[in-house]
Amino acid sequence: MFESLVIGLEGTSLTEEERRWLSENPPAGVILFARNIESPEQVKALLESVREIGGDDIAAAIDEEGGRVNRLPWPPFNNRTQADEYGKLYQSDPETAVSDVYDDAYETGVALKQLGFTHNCAPDLDLFHPDGHAIIGNRAYGSDTHTVTSLGVACIHGLQEAGIEAIGKHFPGHGRANADSHVAVPEVDAPVDVLLEEAECFELAFSQNLNHVMTAHVIYPAADEKVATLSRYWLHDVLRERMGFTGTVWSDDLCMKGVGNNLREAADAALEAGCDILLVCEPEGVRELYES
Repeated sequence: MFESLVIGLEGTSLTEEERRWLSENPPAGVILFARNIESPEQVKALLESVREIGGDDIAAAIDEEGGRVNRLPWPPFNNRTQADEYGKLYQSDPETAVSDVYDDAYETGVALKQLGFTHNCAPDLDLFHPDGHAIIGNRAYGSDTHTVTSLGVACIHGLQEAGIEAIGKHFPGHGRANADSHVAVPEVDAPVDVLLEEAECFELAFSQNLNHVMTAHVIYPAADEKVATLSRYWLHDVLRERMGFTGTVWSDDLCMKGVGNNLREAADAALEAGCDILLVCEPEGVRELYES
């Protein structure tokens, strides 16, 4: 299981416990949050120490969507335009909106690469729904497939051109969800044909070289009783078979309540369903898996 883990770290430098894990059972990668970040020099040093112990091929991920999802408190990260603002611009001037998103993603990607990152958990490919929980809200580029796909692909290409792998999220779509999957188990009450139609944002992005996708901790009762992260229907039947996705499937954080309260069971179920990468962001969750 260790080779599938992308783990959160405790602080701004490695603990002795983390050094032991990285040495004895290196994970696939690490993911940084605000608690891990003080300065550019410190972030570089932290990621360098991770690779010195765990190997040069360890991935380093972060959530830098822009707008309210921002971890690095200095330019160009902390003054970026919110996704829905690009969506509004797209309605009147689509060419400028696409160009602006690409430029923003490229600048962000260059800066991430300089710090030692390899992956960014962006773009958000969810559709905005006014009745959905605000956890997505203005993180979505818009409410229609064409807008979201056009701007999402621009973000993907900008990051990739800078040398950063984009991770599109949250498959098959979180915009309609009635709760925040960090603290609850959301549901989306919509027919399967509607769900598949809205998931076309992901399918179209795959055709434009999106190589990584993150799952949604959301139940879609019309399709399956399990959250998508733990659902073979969504990850195998739809994602792999119907859409032909051949890239890497990342779970959303398995410490979130959307997948229940038993981390080890959720990790096993996510692997069984078809996740390639298990995201475990909280230090206590990482400790639980390593000790088990």
